[in-house]
Amino acid sequence: TTYTVRVAIRLNGVWGPYGKSCSIITPGAGRPDEVTRMDATTIDGFKAIAFPNPFANSFAIDVKTSNTEPVSLTVYDMAGRLLEVKEVKAADVTNYQFGDRYPSGVYNVIVTQGNETRTVRVVKQ
Repeated sequence: TTYTVRVAIRLNGVWGPYGKSCSIITPGAGRPDEVTRMDATTIDGFKAIAFPNPFANSFAIDVKTSNTEPVSLTVYDMAGRLLEVKEVKAADVTNYQFGDRYPSGVYNVIVTQGNETRTVRVVKQ
């Protein structure tokens, strides 16, 4: 899927003109192997995957780990604004949904457990 993005800034309450457009290309839902490669990093048995991605309403994070320490999930928008922070039991991570109140856009989810950290990028349609 290809998204075209144009950005305008708001300064002192006044919106400026839109800048040049750019394209963001996300993998299609019919290619799960490519989505996995883009959204997951596996080192020392720690893996984090967002699903569905892209998403329409909300998404969850699936964490594969042999560690029982709590998992911290931190969501930022592409401007670096902190949107959400959750610390959950490793076994309960997939029970939490994110993104239902986010506007359409691209988000970074930082998944941390102990000394392991992974970044997963998600797209809300």
